[in-house]
Amino acid sequence: MKRINFFLTFLLCSTFLSAQDIFDAYQKDPAASYVSVSPKMFEMLGKLSINTDDPKLNGFIEMVQSMKHFKVLTTKSLSIAEKMQTWLSNQLDTNELETLLNLSERDVEVQFCVIYGEEESKVDQLVMFVKGAQKYADQEGLDVSNLDFILLSIEGDIDLDQVATLTEIVDIPGGNFLKKMN
Repeated sequence: MKRINFFLTFLLCSTFLSAQDIFDAYQKDPAASYVSVSPKMFEMLGKLSINTDDPKLNGFIEMVQSMKHFKVLTTKSLSIAEKMQTWLSNQLDTNELETLLNLSERDVEVQFCVIYGEEESKVDQLVMFVKGAQKYADQEGLDVSNLDFILLSIEGDIDLDQVATLTEIVDIPGGNFLKKMN
């Protein structure tokens, strides 16, 4: 009976840990870098009234105000990267998430996945996974660290045309790949 209880406890714990959000699992891991912008922050941004004559900037502000979550996880650790890949595969299997684009260029692999929104040019979630980002950075002469693997997730009412502008303005790791998507 003790063995059965131990086994059931172990099974429940491992199920809980595997279901834990990949971003939360590594937010304090020294082998990873983590950025998360909470819904509260986007809510606060939504309350700001910013008017500009630049339509591109206005579109960007509108998109930021409609975001719910923004998370980035970067690492050089192969074991963390494998878990990132497994998490993405599980998301593709169990959610409405589907691959939008696979890109392989100069020893760098990028996968863009989305959950489509109600409008054709909008998505409810955008997930990007990059393998080999350090090689790209080295080739471009960029000085970065902890950046061989990137996992990015954006949730909200996301206009794909504005995503590249967002990454350019706030200099997000992997932003160069998002620009190529457009």
